[in-house]
Amino acid sequence: MGATQTGQSVLTTASGWSLSDEVPERVAASCLYDSAGWLRGWEAIGIEKRARHAYVHTPAGAEGDAVMPLYAVHRSPFWDGYERQVGLVGAFGDPVVFAGSPYSMYGKRGPVPAALVRGVHETAMEWIANGPAELLVVPNLTAEGVDSWVAEAGEPVGRILLERTYGCELGADLTEHMFRLPNKIRRDVERRLRRGAERGLTVRMIEGPDAHPLVPAAFPLTVDTSDKNDWPALFDEDALHGMLRVPGAFMVAAEVDGQLVGAFFAFRRGDEVTFMCGGVAYATLHDLSTYVALMYRSTEWAYQQGMKRIEWGRDNYRFKERHALTGTDLYALVYAPRPRPDLTAGLARMHEVLSAYIRGE
Repeated sequence: MGATQTGQSVLTTASGWSLSDEVPERVAASCLYDSAGWLRGWEAIGIEKRARHAYVHTPAGAEGDAVMPLYAVHRSPFWDGYERQVGLVGAFGDPVVFAGSPYSMYGKRGPVPAALVRGVHETAMEWIANGPAELLVVPNLTAEGVDSWVAEAGEPVGRILLERTYGCELGADLTEHMFRLPNKIRRDVERRLRRGAERGLTVRMIEGPDAHPLVPAAFPLTVDTSDKNDWPALFDEDALHGMLRVPGAFMVAAEVDGQLVGAFFAFRRGDEVTFMCGGVAYATLHDLSTYVALMYRSTEWAYQQGMKRIEWGRDNYRFKERHALTGTDLYALVYAPRPRPDLTAGLARMHEVLSAYIRGE
């Protein structure tokens, strides 16, 4: 790519951005998914079948560089799920170039520096011109992130409401937090937590290095979640082990009689905690309220640890809204080197189908 610096091959342009084949040493992260720890960890996780990858970065101040990864991906189970859901399997070509993995759907990419947008777009278009890829997909952008991209890279060939992610700011204490809930919901949560505990349900936080032995029991729970939504399995055991090696990783384990009946995979970064994936034994939902216990015992733990924000992620939209979480719409932009009228109707349908799903229609 260019001159070698600290073991990296680095191409620096006159447009204010650089391209590296390794994560820069110092990264100014806007969320978990563009932090150095996550990017380095994700590079070692092979659930997405990548043809190539690189890191576009630009100076962002004293903390380091703003970074966006580019992945040319032959198969991403997460993106395959969207394609299945909207009937567009294979329509995006092979490989697809992603600016950030679709697996970063539990984070929010807000405003993006103009130089970073230029670097990502120019590099992706070069990859497309010189290889088999046809499209650049930029997933999981907030409305502000969309504005950054359109201002610098122009209008995409498609704009899709891809997801809605949920989070909450933590206040003074858990009691205050609980009183954000409608009275009926609050009483129901308190009853469910009490009943689950009386029936032997326990929830514990297990640091990443100590959680590996539970992965074989946690994996089927994540698969059940995908099957329930008619999606491919989004993780395999190797991927779950890999995520536990990311700095700040831990598992939230719900157990009864020594059996794992629910699990969340989560990550601490500063004063924020992100819950990425997991699952529950659906047979336990009625008697043990396993999902409620995982969510509220995790919230209790976050207060005890001095966290200021929780990112809860996608899906279960109505439940999260009833439980006073704030939703943020995330968009995907699709770019091509030239107009693609053949894709216009399909991308519009993708937007309509996913928007209706998110709204519960």
